[in-house]
Amino acid sequence: MNKPVNVPDIQKGGPYSHAIVSGNLIFLSGQTGNVPNRVLNFDQQFDNAMEKIKKILEAAGGSIGDIVKVSVYLAYNGDLNRMNDLFGRYFPNNPPVRTTLVTGFAAEGILVEIDVIAVKDSA
Repeated sequence: MNKPVNVPDIQKGGPYSHAIVSGNLIFLSGQTGNVPNRVLNFDQQFDNAMEKIKKILEAAGGSIGDIVKVSVYLAYNGDLNRMNDLFGRYFPNNPPVRTTLVTGFAAEGILVEIDVIAVKDSA
């Protein structure tokens, strides 16, 4: 049975769940790090997105250590090296698999969006 998870203090951009728990798998919707009416740099947006991911995973019964797959979407290819540095801070040992794409975003000001798949320990 699939269980939707939503965190009330994390804004959503549409009609979707923050996460779906299916068995021991947790699928997260993409999280951006932008803040309405504020201009944030890439580092701030990346950190904000990761903090949202941590909160959603915790609400779903998981943690950042349970992440097995990460997809990162960048607005500019010039942010790739910086993203690698920041990614390494969150996943210093045995990092999950990752796909990184440079793409456009539906809303202005978004520099990065991240979605993940996690596997909860069944023990």
